[in-house]
Amino acid sequence: GEPIAIYADSVLLLRYFRKAEKSSVILYPIRESNPRSLAWPSHLRPLDQRGNTDIKRPKFVHPWFIIFDVSVRCYQDYVIEQSVVDAAPSTELEEQSTSTVDAEAAAAAAVQNGEPVEEPPKRNGMNQKMLKRMETVPDIKRDTSGITTQYIATGIVNLGAFAAGVCVAWSSSALPLLITEPFEPPSPTRDIIAIENTTPTLLPPPHTKLSLTPSEASWVASLLCLGALWGAGPAGLISEYFGRKKTLLYLALPLVVSWILVASSPNVYGLYVGRFVGGMALGAFSVGIPPYVEDIAEKHILPTLANFYHVHFSCGVLFGYIIGLVENTSWLTVLCASVPTAFFVAFIFLPESPAYLMSQGKFHEAKAALRYFRGIDNDIDSEMKALKERLRNSAKIKVTFKELFGTRSTVKALVVSFFLMVFQQMSGIFPVLFYAKNIFETFAISLNPPSAAIILGFCFVSSTYFSTMLLKVVRRRILLMISFAAMAVNLACLGIYYHLKASNFSPSSTWVPLFTLCLFVSFYASGVGPIPWLMLREIFPPHMTRRATALTAGFHWFLAFCVTKFYQNLVDMVKHGWTLWAFCIVCIVGIAFVFFFVPETKGRTLEEIQNEFEGIHKKRKHRHVIEVESVSEA
Repeated sequence: GEPIAIYADSVLLLRYFRKAEKSSVILYPIRESNPRSLAWPSHLRPLDQRGNTDIKRPKFVHPWFIIFDVSVRCYQDYVIEQSVVDAAPSTELEEQSTSTVDAEAAAAAAVQNGEPVEEPPKRNGMNQKMLKRMETVPDIKRDTSGITTQYIATGIVNLGAFAAGVCVAWSSSALPLLITEPFEPPSPTRDIIAIENTTPTLLPPPHTKLSLTPSEASWVASLLCLGALWGAGPAGLISEYFGRKKTLLYLALPLVVSWILVASSPNVYGLYVGRFVGGMALGAFSVGIPPYVEDIAEKHILPTLANFYHVHFSCGVLFGYIIGLVENTSWLTVLCASVPTAFFVAFIFLPESPAYLMSQGKFHEAKAALRYFRGIDNDIDSEMKALKERLRNSAKIKVTFKELFGTRSTVKALVVSFFLMVFQQMSGIFPVLFYAKNIFETFAISLNPPSAAIILGFCFVSSTYFSTMLLKVVRRRILLMISFAAMAVNLACLGIYYHLKASNFSPSSTWVPLFTLCLFVSFYASGVGPIPWLMLREIFPPHMTRRATALTAGFHWFLAFCVTKFYQNLVDMVKHGWTLWAFCIVCIVGIAFVFFFVPETKGRTLEEIQNEFEGIHKKRKHRHVIEVESVSEA
């Protein structure tokens, strides 16, 4: 613990080194099992290296990694000291250390004289192999592979998807508290069940400032999707200009503003504006989150991390159904506004996308960001070279929306993605999620509607998580057809039940509506929900993927707006039974479309998929020419 030497400032030549004034460099002896540098590098930095960013500490090192690294180092020192103390008495340590030095000196002399050297005995009761093994214990920063960091970063950025799911579930929880008229004429059966499910309470009924008609309520619900249509289009271009992180980070601000407008609006027009502004942030999240995840994720875990968007979206829907038990619109809005606030606070600590930093010429920052996501021990030089090459090629090939319609294969890929979105939205998933509480009240289930909505949300979350593992083993086309078929069966069963109930052939209180709707959302989350978004990265070339995603996302939100808005008009015209049958027919047509026009993408290269688009389901005839040599008799 005593210093070996102390060098004053005058000893170091300030002509060649940068030295802190009025400070000295103290050189301590090092331990053999835990080597440390003799001087802090910043005290001995030459002047010609000032401004050289290669020797700087990585910018994006999380404080928890530093704290954990210090803890591991202290634990290593403690283990070594304890092993030394346990192996020999404290009075013999100096003698053993002296004998060890003498033995090393004797061995060195023997080597010079050419004499054989005996193997040194155990030091302090410990084997040399054990000491060498303890010397090579890696630090925590070098031991991390970056996988955990990528999972945590993906979970944080997908809090935006969680906020989007809360926006969708708000309609189911809040609109029944604001609507002055029921969705259907009152029936004695539903009124009796509502009275039975009502629990006595000492609190007064919730007071709301606004009273909406069913038509106004449908606008409040559907304007979220219309705002998402306008937010999804420019989000990709904005993120390429300002950066992935800045774009996603600042999207939390309009989302918070939208919840403030919804909470403090004195009339229905404030609700319209608030929902539209929130929808713009929702649509931008749907386009901006996948590219950020694609930039930070390794290839072998990218499909799993890409499905985090759907998992978090479903979790947000479940959270919105749970807070619907509050039955107070003011507190409901406050709880919803806490989600984008948490996203802003958590996401601000993550670095920018390495690909964006590289495209802006910030090579050292891009390398530090990539090192943050890959771990200290991994070699990122090859990945940096591949990233540079990809950016160089993308700079040569500037893709516009017009070029998506330039070739036959890209046009067919765009048609496939558009029709998959058509069948996805026309299956009726958004009306079920937006009006879950009112649907359960219409079918007069024995369970109270808020609790039934929570069960529905739980099935939605569990099925979405299960699809993450299912997509690894099942082919895309098979999973899509099974999903569409199961959704059609459940919609048909629910439609038959509604007609039987209307004809008084079925008991008024049963578990059939809840069971069929839970199966409906479960099969949707297992296939029809995530696969169309997943296939966008598989059927388009890499330089066209983001333009195609922005265009498809805009079309997706336009369809969602149409279905959500006109669902109530369709119910008023033909009632719930025939509306369910219309959704069922759409699912059946979706099965036929997948069978005849959607190519299989799992385990296939982009070239094979593009070749199939060039001649989709058309068998080419091959001409075989056989040369026959005739032998004439002599």
